[in-house]
Amino acid sequence: MIPYDIIIEITKYYPLYINKNIYLSNKFFYEIYSKKYLKNIIFIQKKYRKYKLPQIFLYPNTFLMYRDFRHWQRIFNRNNTIRIYRYILINLSNNYLMVFPEFVLKKAFNYNSSRYLIVKDWIDNNLPSDQSQRTRKDILKFFKENRITFKEIADTGF
Repeated sequence: MIPYDIIIEITKYYPLYINKNIYLSNKFFYEIYSKKYLKNIIFIQKKYRKYKLPQIFLYPNTFLMYRDFRHWQRIFNRNNTIRIYRYILINLSNNYLMVFPEFVLKKAFNYNSSRYLIVKDWIDNNLPSDQSQRTRKDILKFFKENRITFKEIADTGF
């Protein structure tokens, strides 16, 4: 049998999914595994559970019990635009998301306003004209650089 020190040195050069069976083979390796990886995995899972956006985040008609409402208002303020953008990017399908800038332009702005002309010009100059070539990063850039507000998003519908 190979000494444990050599096995540990060998496992440093392989990814975790290959070494997982080695770490679960006996108590000595399991302790190394739990010190090295398991604590970080549990930490990430706890943070994800705590800061995960709820499905009812932007629905104003949904009734929440006071305790839940207070909890979500503290963490996810409905007026926080970055979290609103994140919610939209996560929950909308790609087909709908790639046409969302034009949809916002049609629904949320008056054709005679200067804001409409500014946003239209930005879409024409900065977004790829082919909607299949757009990425979520382009859509996020559209939201941030044009400072799309929650009212405009709510007027558009999502």
